[in-house]
Amino acid sequence: MSLTYFQSWALAFAITQLVELPVYRAVARVSWARGFSLSLVTHPVVWYVFPLLYEHAGLSWTAMLWLAEGFAYVVEAALLRAYGVRWPRAIVASCAANTASIVAGELVRACWGIP
Repeated sequence: MSLTYFQSWALAFAITQLVELPVYRAVARVSWARGFSLSLVTHPVVWYVFPLLYEHAGLSWTAMLWLAEGFAYVVEAALLRAYGVRWPRAIVASCAANTASIVAGELVRACWGIP
């Protein structure tokens, strides 16, 4: 199956939301809309901006991935804090949601070669 870059992003974003939303609802106890907004802010940056560091700044794929995911962990925890979630819960929720999302995405990639 061959997808355009945008189709790959859309699929990855859908997987991210399917995995992260329930985690944010259960752990951070935020609304569906607020849970959705977290990845809505970070996912396009991770998908479209950070690969430029890999392509043009000479970072290795692994270094770029660590930076991109670190960005998502920190920004989503900060947004949760802005939504009134206390820091410990915000950090745990962000780590749990983003780690689950990475694992799900890599499983989909390993099984089907997409996104």
